[in-house]
Amino acid sequence: MTRCFNRTAAGSCHSEARKLFTWGCAGGLSHEDGSHVALSRHVARLLRCDYAGRLEDSEGEAGIYCVPRQTLHGEDGAAHWCDGPFSEAQFLGGWVPHPLLATKGIVHPLADGEVPPPHWPLPFTCGISDLVLPGVTAFTVAGVVASAQEMLRGGPVRLKSISGSGGKGQHVVADEADLRRVLQSMKVEEGVVLEQNLSDARTYSVGQVTVGETRITYVGTQEVTQDNAGETAYGGSTLTIVRGGFPELLAASAPETESIIALAVGFDRMADRHLSLRASRRNYDVITGRDMAGRCKCAVLEQSWRVGGATGAELAAVEAFLADPALQRVTASTVERYGVGATPPPGATVYFHGTDPVIGPILKYAFLREDS
Repeated sequence: MTRCFNRTAAGSCHSEARKLFTWGCAGGLSHEDGSHVALSRHVARLLRCDYAGRLEDSEGEAGIYCVPRQTLHGEDGAAHWCDGPFSEAQFLGGWVPHPLLATKGIVHPLADGEVPPPHWPLPFTCGISDLVLPGVTAFTVAGVVASAQEMLRGGPVRLKSISGSGGKGQHVVADEADLRRVLQSMKVEEGVVLEQNLSDARTYSVGQVTVGETRITYVGTQEVTQDNAGETAYGGSTLTIVRGGFPELLAASAPETESIIALAVGFDRMADRHLSLRASRRNYDVITGRDMAGRCKCAVLEQSWRVGGATGAELAAVEAFLADPALQRVTASTVERYGVGATPPPGATVYFHGTDPVIGPILKYAFLREDS
């Protein structure tokens, strides 16, 4: 059943929307679903509309706003804004014409001998080649093995599932024995990224979010933590956030982050130019570190055009800017912690605090830092 959304002018959604729905959220007991619902309820409060649950369960609504779980693609979005092209003012996240364009796979060129999958964005991968680490994307075991053998001559190689998130589905291999072991656990036919692995690495987040008429832009750092199995997992982000766009962020940023922001802006422009991207949330991971020769490297790792780990901090900033029209800059953090002993600090906005049926106890929260 096709459900039609009323199309609104860009920037007018906050005044037109009467109800906010999720899309692609099962509403189960997982921490992903629980935190997504909590984030969506927060967005509804900011837009002063009613949270109405899953759009999939509705009978067709007019004047709505949507918070999808994943980047929308093709008819997954367009069929639900059925009176013509839709605007990013109607949803929090991003839309691209084809599913492949929302994955990590498009960050690197295809490995030698690989047959381009449908909708492969060759102009985009060529256009961002100077912005990303050396690497390739492969969809066959032969492609992965041949590329890894060549790349391993320059040091360890990181393998990533093109659809992984939160640091999951990643492996660093130092030799062919490592590679054979890792390949046993990867679904290569779904797509694998191979890229140069850096030492002394630090990951930054650069992004922009528009909620209603409030636009924020930020740069910050990510941290890692240990999950309940003792493995490395995303642990949160601390962001310096300004009111406005990328020019305002650059004007307010320290010299050491200017090149980091510039790389993300370049990647973002290529996405607009070659991918027909429509997005009210644009987030880019940028890494700094050293290669095997000790040379400093700085490059974009990947994109995220959906609600993500930093969204709690983003919403904290939007709320602060709405409350104080004179405020121009804040610092906000998101935190993810595992284990039964994890507790949020006073005043934090909690997005999930419970036991996931698969990964066990986990806590997610966000807060505005006092130094803002």
